[in-house]
Amino acid sequence: MSQSDHSAAAAFNDALTGDEELQSRKERVIAGRILMVLAMAVVLIAVLVALFGLPALTMVALAGATLVMVVLIAYAAGF
Repeated sequence: MSQSDHSAAAAFNDALTGDEELQSRKERVIAGRILMVLAMAVVLIAVLVALFGLPALTMVALAGATLVMVVLIAYAAGF
């Protein structure tokens, strides 16, 4: 293989595994917490839908739309 093929493969591998200099331990901990909160939200939504059916899914969608609107208004206000 040529040098450029090896460099491209190395760059691709680095992109997949993450770069230790660019990602601190604190950032990884925060990312882990965000993923845990999202996983718990998905489980909670699944339980609500299993217990109450589609009306629960409608309420979750309404809450999500409200949250997005609040975030957009806060962004437009400069927060």
